[in-house]
Amino acid sequence: MKDIIQLLPDSVANQIAAGEVVQRPASVVKELMENSIDAGATKIQIILKDAGKSRVQVIDDGKGMSPRDARMAFERHATSKIATAHDLFHIRTMGFRGEALASIASVAEVEVKTKRAGDELGTYLFIADSELKRQESTRCNNGTNLLVKNLFYTVPARRKFLKSDAAELRNIVTGFLRVALTAPRIAFTLVNNGEELYNLPASGTRQRVVNVFGKQIDARLVPVHCETGIVSIEGFTCVPRHAKKSYGEQFFFVNNRFMKHAFFHKAVQEAYSGLIGHEMIPSYFLYLTVDPSTIDVNIHPTKTEIKFQDETAIFQILLASIRESLGKFNITPTIDFDTEGKVDFPVQEEHDEPPKVPSVEYNPGYNPFHYRSSLSRADSDFDSPVERQVDPSGAPARWEKLFQGLEEHGQEVQTEMPGMEEEQETRDGGGTFVQWNGRYIVTPARSGMIFIDQKRAHERVLFERYLESLEHRQVQGQKSLFPETIEFAAGDYLLVKELQGDLAFLGFELVEGKEKEFVLYATPPGLSYARGQVVLLDLIEHYKNTEHPVKEEMKRNLALSMAKAASLSYNTPLDKEAMGELFRDLFACKSPGYTADGRTIVHVLQADEVNRWF
Repeated sequence: MKDIIQLLPDSVANQIAAGEVVQRPASVVKELMENSIDAGATKIQIILKDAGKSRVQVIDDGKGMSPRDARMAFERHATSKIATAHDLFHIRTMGFRGEALASIASVAEVEVKTKRAGDELGTYLFIADSELKRQESTRCNNGTNLLVKNLFYTVPARRKFLKSDAAELRNIVTGFLRVALTAPRIAFTLVNNGEELYNLPASGTRQRVVNVFGKQIDARLVPVHCETGIVSIEGFTCVPRHAKKSYGEQFFFVNNRFMKHAFFHKAVQEAYSGLIGHEMIPSYFLYLTVDPSTIDVNIHPTKTEIKFQDETAIFQILLASIRESLGKFNITPTIDFDTEGKVDFPVQEEHDEPPKVPSVEYNPGYNPFHYRSSLSRADSDFDSPVERQVDPSGAPARWEKLFQGLEEHGQEVQTEMPGMEEEQETRDGGGTFVQWNGRYIVTPARSGMIFIDQKRAHERVLFERYLESLEHRQVQGQKSLFPETIEFAAGDYLLVKELQGDLAFLGFELVEGKEKEFVLYATPPGLSYARGQVVLLDLIEHYKNTEHPVKEEMKRNLALSMAKAASLSYNTPLDKEAMGELFRDLFACKSPGYTADGRTIVHVLQADEVNRWF
């Protein structure tokens, strides 16, 4: 019988490896930037065309390569970073596997120009489909100039899965920032279709964070510093009042390598306990330095997941260092131990009136054991006399007076939710509404009590309004007498440009200003101008962290993001009229029972369920 196991050709093996290493243009940018850093570059330029789909070019002034090294760099598992298995546990470089260039060359056309400082001529290579097509000597600058063209031309099916240019560019910016923040001493430039997105000069760590995220973040940064035998921690967190509801400014680095670590993120969240709400996420830029032998960076193809030997100890150190920093800079409440427990006696001024002895009104003839006396006093709390009926337990039947009007509340509510077989009631707002626990609107119905989550209800109402506006008509925003300029980080700036037309339909009038700035001239009706700015920024934060699988979903996602950002918050006091209006608006919606992302809005507590309690 014929053997069936065979060795895959190098080109096929490289394409399989590329499936893990090269997932999108952002993967190419990341790998090439890391190679440039390892080459000792002081200046790195990234030039893109069509968000990297057509062209990714990375130019550095590093040490360059010899003709043989340039050719060997594209062989699979060829690397200068490690020589033995022992080296895997002492890694201090960014790349080390020797898969990146081979994987890229298997799915794209690659041109390389490279030259060492002591060489008279450099080397030119052209590689396509894992084959060296051309090699020759050439004149070029010191360092390496690597050009990747027609990404995924050998695997067209994978190219079809790429998202829009705007979405791919946001992914590139995310990866670019993760690398740029690890190397503040290196100057970086990012250009797409001739437009310069970032120009980051060499600087210190704090200035690099400010250059990336804008000048406004400088005043929010709280330095963190800790030196122990297990880990050294440097970096910054942000003041609690600037915590956000979405991710985007959370960065962990270990030995100058970006990582994701949910356990350490929990330590940061715990450090802010009592300072921010449970739904808020603080911003942080934390650099951890540990012995390379105590971590394993080789457990994930993208090397963003890292295993620590002393994970629990680092958790405690991280928690303590952040709490210390917040306390040192007077972020946490302080206790004055000198006055603790002392009584503060006010000094009476000459013009003050003399103090008066307080009087207490009481009934000297009150007998708590006399039933008739107690009942008589209880009846005095009502506006009208109540028939003094006594049930077998001896208690007066006065509850009917307390809940008078429940049957007059109207017809019962009808929704499409299972288990709510009731007709809609009180559309005229004449029913009884109570705000409970700063979160719920409670109103009685014939079959029980209706509980409505006020924030989710408002979110549902706004979602349907915004979606209708986006699909059919444009909302006229309310103009401001004093337009304000808003500075955005480059990634957010690109997103605002992409959404500018749809934002106009919602009532946001934005005009491009200077570099990475927009001038806000109008906000949606019903929002104050100050609130409109907050909603706009919250909207961008929510939208950029939401996946958008198809372009047709953009309007729905935008309407949902807007509704989440603009909906009233919990603990917002509402009077009866406001609760009635929200009640009517909710049940005028197409799906009043649930939010657009599937969370419950309405719950009916059935009378039978209450009866079972007793």
